[in-house]
Amino acid sequence: MRLHLFLALTASLGSASSSDVLEERATKCAVTAKRVLPGYYSTNQASFAVPAQCGALCVSQALCRSYAVDDGRCHLYLLPVLSVLSKVLPGNTVFYDNECATSTDMCQVNGFRSAFTPAFSTSSKLADNSFNACSALCKKTSGCQSYSIELATGGKCRLYKKALVKDFTPDANNLNIYWDVNCPRAVGSPGPTLGPYTPATTVPSLSTEAAVTFTPAADPTVLTTDSPPYSPTGAQVTPDDDDEFISTYTYEEYALPTVVAAGSPPITTGISQPTAIPTAPCLVQVGSQAQFSVLNENFIPMVSRTFDSIGPMLQPTKAPAADDPILNPETLSLPGFYLQQPSGVTGVYDLVYAGSTPKFVAMTNTGKIVLVSASTGTSFKNNRVTTIFSVDCYGRISVTQGSSKYTWSTSGSSSTLVRASKPANNMKALPKDIPEVESAFKHRRRNKQLAERLVKRSYTDGPAPKCPSSPANLVARTKQGYQLGEGNFCDNLSEYWSISPFDFDGSCAVQSLCYDQCADMGWQSCNGIFGTMMILSCLDAFDSWWEVIPAIACAAQASYFTGVAATKTGRDLFYKAQGAMCRCFCSSPPTTCTYSNGDFYCADIHGSDDANCGNCGRQCGPNSKCHSGNCGCPLDQCGTTCLDFRNNPNNCGSCGNVCNPSYCLDGRCYAPQPGDCVPEQSVTNNDFTSWYPSFVNWTMAAYPGCTLGSNIEFSATNYLSNGKSDPAVLVEMTSLPSQGCEAAMVQKQVKMCPGIKYEFTFAMGYVNKVGDSQVVSNADCTVRWLTGTPSSWNSNDNFQSSASYPIGISNANYKTFGPWTLHATEGDPGVTKVKKSLYVDLTAVIHCGNANGGAGRFVIRDIQMNPVGQLKARIPTIGEEKAGLVLQRDDSATNMTEELAPYYPDQKKGAVLITSFATDATKRDEPLLN
Repeated sequence: MRLHLFLALTASLGSASSSDVLEERATKCAVTAKRVLPGYYSTNQASFAVPAQCGALCVSQALCRSYAVDDGRCHLYLLPVLSVLSKVLPGNTVFYDNECATSTDMCQVNGFRSAFTPAFSTSSKLADNSFNACSALCKKTSGCQSYSIELATGGKCRLYKKALVKDFTPDANNLNIYWDVNCPRAVGSPGPTLGPYTPATTVPSLSTEAAVTFTPAADPTVLTTDSPPYSPTGAQVTPDDDDEFISTYTYEEYALPTVVAAGSPPITTGISQPTAIPTAPCLVQVGSQAQFSVLNENFIPMVSRTFDSIGPMLQPTKAPAADDPILNPETLSLPGFYLQQPSGVTGVYDLVYAGSTPKFVAMTNTGKIVLVSASTGTSFKNNRVTTIFSVDCYGRISVTQGSSKYTWSTSGSSSTLVRASKPANNMKALPKDIPEVESAFKHRRRNKQLAERLVKRSYTDGPAPKCPSSPANLVARTKQGYQLGEGNFCDNLSEYWSISPFDFDGSCAVQSLCYDQCADMGWQSCNGIFGTMMILSCLDAFDSWWEVIPAIACAAQASYFTGVAATKTGRDLFYKAQGAMCRCFCSSPPTTCTYSNGDFYCADIHGSDDANCGNCGRQCGPNSKCHSGNCGCPLDQCGTTCLDFRNNPNNCGSCGNVCNPSYCLDGRCYAPQPGDCVPEQSVTNNDFTSWYPSFVNWTMAAYPGCTLGSNIEFSATNYLSNGKSDPAVLVEMTSLPSQGCEAAMVQKQVKMCPGIKYEFTFAMGYVNKVGDSQVVSNADCTVRWLTGTPSSWNSNDNFQSSASYPIGISNANYKTFGPWTLHATEGDPGVTKVKKSLYVDLTAVIHCGNANGGAGRFVIRDIQMNPVGQLKARIPTIGEEKAGLVLQRDDSATNMTEELAPYYPDQKKGAVLITSFATDATKRDEPLLN
């Protein structure tokens, strides 16, 4: 009683207003105040810093009447809050009476139980020494109210029939962590975790594909149906020489030949898996380049000790730093070992620890494991022997010294060898580099990409081809009467799987279904997925730092089993599954055939293979062709007659289309027109009467220095001379630069006959009056005609050329110019041949100059090119120009400034200009100007 009064008096020290006095006789919950008195018990365990946990601890203590939390600690008091705090002082401690506790569950707390509450069930399995496994074990065990795991390598999961509130004593240094049955993993800060392992599923969806079926095909036949009509593309291209066409015209038709060989039906049961396959590697090789980790019976990696020994990796008893490598089991670098063969020794090896200074693993004469600096060979030296180890193809380590065999086992941190008549292969070698394991780690967090990267593997290449390499392009398909599950790793390799401390959540079911896949998923693909499934189950099972050793062991075991699957054992299971599920079939071509000697080949019997038309080995006759598995004509067919619709006059383009006359050209009837070229005057629109909207059959262009439509224009006109009005084209070159202006006027494809001589004439007249208006016209101009369009106005480009005919102030009267004698020969520059006629591009090159800033205006009309007789001898007119005014300029920039194109005069329809030359225009000179 005196203690009670003393505590109350002490808590009330310090003045406060009457409003700060606590209400008496009421339970006080979550009162924030300053802590003055210490509690009779205080703990800094993170879980008890949670009010509900601190309350549960208070409830578990008979003396506790109130509790408080502040700064990560839980405080217990002998008195209620009313007695501890009679006045509220500002502070950050939150006080609760005992009755405020909301739960009696204690979760993730270190401490110990009463000696009168022993565990009623204990599991030594490594996997059970974790929250998930021990919690699940408690929940499924009748009577279990709480459980604990042990922070130690080889620790145990213990189950209790009483809740922690009955007898638990907190102790932050105790290596046992307790939970009541309904607790979550953590309620306070759990400390560092093993990493953000929340991957979505990375395993593709697998299902059994339908068995391959073949629809019975009708017996192949010989085609007797008419071919569909021929559809020509584009306009009919007629011959250049109809006489030659008639003389060489031929076509072919014949009766469809009979089939040479009937052949046999294809194989529909498929081909078995290959037998000649590469040798699968063992899990471990000899040599320092093939390092591996050593795993104990629980798959915990063996590491070196400071006293020159090795033992299992130990579970941390305190939370490591957040960046400690041990928190990342998948990337943790484990110590390496390798096998070394001493000279003259067979069957056993030295096991070398690959540290900074390699050391040899040795057995002492008392069975201890130590590290020594040199090999002893197979006999004891200084009570130590090293050359006693061997590893089978699946990585299982055995120990033999002389005739004695030993079991290598671990307990806690120790490692010993015990002689045994039937030793257990506890230790396993896990290679540092397993491609499937690397792939599984690399892709574990990806969703669909794993399937995309692993699904497609070669059917005929690699260590486990699904199909033989010959014939090419074989693919595996599900056979009729298949059987699932023959390659299940767990069922077939129970002697390996039974040693597992982890169940891996159905990984074998996925592996088995993967091995059963025919069209997709190769052996290596499935092994990668198998490893991924196991690693994912490890990441799901362990999360906290106090589960790091089970997590490391789980990842190591997943890697080890993935490695075993990659050996001959796994490949044999793969072929066992494939044989029960699949057969190989041709993919392209799709049908499987066989020779008489038993060799297989692929053929498309329903395509166009003449040697396998409709059946394996069915051969069409000579001059026939396979069409969709039936023999027919190579091109077109009418009934049983073979022909070509493109040239057959009796079936031109389609069956029954008869031509008259009997000529078929490109699937269309053709009437040739034999005969010679007819000489005639072939310059069209030679008076320029057809000019709207552009000059018919004439195109224009300008040479550099002047521009069409600006200082060079062409217009339709009626030229007045000597009382007559004649249609013509008006040429106007204005605002002449010092070097003058040049243009070209061209009529393309003017016909000329070979061997015929022609005389070319035309008329010109100068213009200085348009309508009733006088215009400037003071330049001297020339017109020169050629059989092609030169790139430079003052060159010939090897075309035939006339003289340069002058027109201007000094040659103003309307005159007829010429004749210019010319001819055309096939092969000459600018000459093209169509049938028996020759064609040239008749070009007038026009120049006006000698009037800087002035203008030249004149008309051209009455252009004639008339045949005058047979050509007796070639007239060398190319490059010969008669005397006339030709103004020279620099050779620079002599190419045309714009392409030849139709010229659109700036005139309304019917609005023809009236032009004339005002001085001396009453007389019309008719004589030809030479």
